[in-house]
Amino acid sequence: MASHFITEQSHIGRVLDFYGFSYMPFSKNVHQDEIFLAAGLKDAHIMLDMGVATEDILMISGPIGCGKSVALRYFMGSLDLNAYQPVYITGNVCSPSEFYKRVLSGLMIDPPFSPVKAKAVYFKSISDMSKKPVIVVDDAQDMRDSALLSIKDMVNFDADSKSKITFILSGQPELRIKLSFSMFSAIRQRIKLDISLKGLSLEETCAYIDHSLSICGRATGCFSDNAKSEIFKKAEGIARRINKLCFKSLIVGAINKREVIDSKDIPVEEF
Repeated sequence: MASHFITEQSHIGRVLDFYGFSYMPFSKNVHQDEIFLAAGLKDAHIMLDMGVATEDILMISGPIGCGKSVALRYFMGSLDLNAYQPVYITGNVCSPSEFYKRVLSGLMIDPPFSPVKAKAVYFKSISDMSKKPVIVVDDAQDMRDSALLSIKDMVNFDADSKSKITFILSGQPELRIKLSFSMFSAIRQRIKLDISLKGLSLEETCAYIDHSLSICGRATGCFSDNAKSEIFKKAEGIARRINKLCFKSLIVGAINKREVIDSKDIPVEEF
């Protein structure tokens, strides 16, 4: 494991030296101000920003690697922290009581051990808060049915007349299928804004590759137009796949001293 890490680091160092990057492009460590604003991400941001003020439940879904996490990070980074308190929770929630406790913990409130007391503390705390909590549940398709169903009660304040908290359910297409079942109709009917992310277009893929290179200090591109087209074709516009192909192509390109990476230099990759 250690030798593999050293080898990978040496390859990255070679890429930085050969192509003149200040840091390695196509990684997940992208600053908020450097996120590529594809049309889908812009639309998602507008809809989330529109819904968070008045809606109880919002949903964003799409295939693995299409940019849901980036869209959520961009949105959460833009929230007015004087008005909202964002909380991030993963979807591996086993029970309603655990869900209540996770939300309380995310809001920096020590949850009682007793499920009954935790629920009481939750409703009192949310009612008294000056900032509206925004609870992002990532990989929401992994939630237990009972935990997912509990959201209906968790958004019910003052006889369901006030929006005191917003849950943003983010997940793979399985989440949409799950919510189509009749047992989740009460949840589904509350979701007025339903955002579906897809892959980048060919034009956006090319622009994304150029953008990712430029923020790392490369003024001119090192991927040919044919290479970008081949990457789009293989990755089907999915951002995470594009990153993986470009990352590997740069390593191979630096090893083989390829100033410009062409379509024949793009590695074969199984997704």
